[in-house]
Amino acid sequence: MDEMDPFEARLLFGNMLDNLTGAQPTVDRVSAFAVKNAGMADNLFDCINEKLEKIQVPPRLNILLVLEGILGTGASNGRASSISTSAAETWSELLKKDIVRIVKAVVPETPGGDSNVPQVRKVVAGWRRKNIFDQSIMDQIDKLLANRAGDRSAGGTESSMKNRDIMNRIEEDRERHKRHKEDVWIRPAYENPIDELNAYWETTSDFNDADWLELSVENDEFRHERQISTLQSPI
Repeated sequence: MDEMDPFEARLLFGNMLDNLTGAQPTVDRVSAFAVKNAGMADNLFDCINEKLEKIQVPPRLNILLVLEGILGTGASNGRASSISTSAAETWSELLKKDIVRIVKAVVPETPGGDSNVPQVRKVVAGWRRKNIFDQSIMDQIDKLLANRAGDRSAGGTESSMKNRDIMNRIEEDRERHKRHKEDVWIRPAYENPIDELNAYWETTSDFNDADWLELSVENDEFRHERQISTLQSPI
């Protein structure tokens, strides 16, 4: 099959961005196109930047979700092929110099930006977990999000969202939350089994007095329930 012409790819990708919503199927479709045509990532990235400048703040979150999908193809799970892994690396190299600017555009200090903060934090947590960007880049993003309280209800002030749009946004947020929870448990197929154990070991807090107290309470409840069960048993 002949490779798509760069001009044609740019037009098609731009049209896909114009029709992008927060629904997961549309996000996946745009992400898949970017991965498939990673050889033209520079041209496609120009389309993304143009779109970010044109649209209102709340829908900019959808652009970030597309980038999450692109970067996740090579790092999030064992289903990723060598082609998608290479594409994710290509996009990662391209984005690392601009990702802080993009996040800043998605969460400006406006009501619309505040409405995007909770979902952006989840996306950023995934990047950190998969080591997508260097620590210095993550530190800059963390600084942007520090002390920002997300207020989903305020998003309608800037975008004049109708009740139907607000309900759609809530439903899309629920679907994304479910996908993020699933993604936490997925490990790369090439990973050494001991790496998963080490990851949990490093992120689990030390056993402390609160843990001992919780165990003591649970043991007391168990003994109490067992005594009741013994007294109620027929002789």
